[in-house]
Amino acid sequence: MDFAAAYEAYFARIYSYIRCRAGGAAAAEDLAAEVFRKALENFAQYDPARGNLAQWLFGIARNEVNYYFRRAALLRFLPLDLFGDTLAKERAPEAPGGGADGLAAALRRLDERERDLIGLKFYSELNNREIAKVTGLSESNVGTVLYRCMAKLRKELAGEEYEK
Repeated sequence: MDFAAAYEAYFARIYSYIRCRAGGAAAAEDLAAEVFRKALENFAQYDPARGNLAQWLFGIARNEVNYYFRRAALLRFLPLDLFGDTLAKERAPEAPGGGADGLAAALRRLDERERDLIGLKFYSELNNREIAKVTGLSESNVGTVLYRCMAKLRKELAGEEYEK
């Protein structure tokens, strides 16, 4: 498969995964563009013996999202007066059970690893085996964590407290 075909085949899935993890459309667009820029630069070095193309691309996407969050965490420690009036106020979390907004709020309450696995599974349509290869977890661990995440989300959306 050439790069243009890979871009056409995987852009929507990569974008969906990044949008799930990063939140906003603008950030997702920027990060998806960076993923495919890096993929294009290194496309000749892709080795199908080490995994399929989806795993390789999602590995790049996952690294980009993690770098985005590390960079964002660093910015939290800079003095706010460096930014002037350009900072937007964060929205308060929505109440659970409110449709898409309730689901988004419930997803935000999961830890980062759980959100990552949910994004890879449901927004990027990878199976547990592919997720395991991308994340370095065992296939059974991926299944277990996803099962527990879904239980947490169901209870939260039903307005119940989740017990570990």
